[in-house]
Amino acid sequence: MNMEFIYAIILGAVQGITEFLPVSSTAHLTLTEHLLLGKGMPLAFDVLLHLGTLMALLIYFREEIKSIFWGLYGRSQEGANLARMIAVAMVPTIAFGLLTKPSKEWAKDHLWVYGLGLLITAWMLYTANLKSALNAGKPLSSLDKSDALAIGAIQGIGGGFGISRSGSTISLGALRGLSLNAATRFSFLLGIPTIAAATLFEFKYFIKAWMFDAPLPETIGFEGGNFPLLSCLTGVITAFVFGYFSISLLDRLTKNPKLNGFAFYCLCMGTLLLILGTVGIDGLQNLGSIPHR
Repeated sequence: MNMEFIYAIILGAVQGITEFLPVSSTAHLTLTEHLLLGKGMPLAFDVLLHLGTLMALLIYFREEIKSIFWGLYGRSQEGANLARMIAVAMVPTIAFGLLTKPSKEWAKDHLWVYGLGLLITAWMLYTANLKSALNAGKPLSSLDKSDALAIGAIQGIGGGFGISRSGSTISLGALRGLSLNAATRFSFLLGIPTIAAATLFEFKYFIKAWMFDAPLPETIGFEGGNFPLLSCLTGVITAFVFGYFSISLLDRLTKNPKLNGFAFYCLCMGTLLLILGTVGIDGLQNLGSIPHR
């Protein structure tokens, strides 16, 4: 098998597994890219992998999406309220997302940024788990506009800097009084328009390639690759498969407060990335070779 397809499968699997588990898909994807390729892939490639995880969300939450659809036509009060809260949360998400986009491109080449982001995620997960263990929390129907604005803001600010999108939005929802499972389901539902918007923005290259037989920019695929379109689609399909199972796993785990394992993992990974992003592997080896007196 061509190496670019192997890379696409590996990166798609990493994206699918880590997008919904609260461990930051961006940090893990960037680290994997650096290990495989010696550098981070363009942000556009990473966003395209989200198409697979978007498909997983749409299928897993098809009943909630149906309720939102009927709510838009006045046939479901619960669906209508959920649609409003998602729309409210998207306002700060879009605003902060656009403002921080240049910085997120810069962060792709600085692993220490993702290390800090994962350490912040670890702290948020631990505090949210602690609160949820002491208080069962409110149902999703109690979510109000201030909650939605706060959750949307943390999503727009944190995504792309190593602060887990799912981890930060779930944690903030729980800290604002939602039950852990309710916060998780709102985080996932909020991810649908967020991921869809980002994906559509980058997917214009593929639409041009399919409809007008235009070549894909070299920056989308793997450097030196011969099949950029097929390799990217391979990554998308892989992300879908692994993403669906990740959603199912976290949905079950958050029925009871069980986030401390993820918090500890983020603490370890954050520390590792912080070290790799500052002194690097060579620096660690040099430190280990310093003679003791």
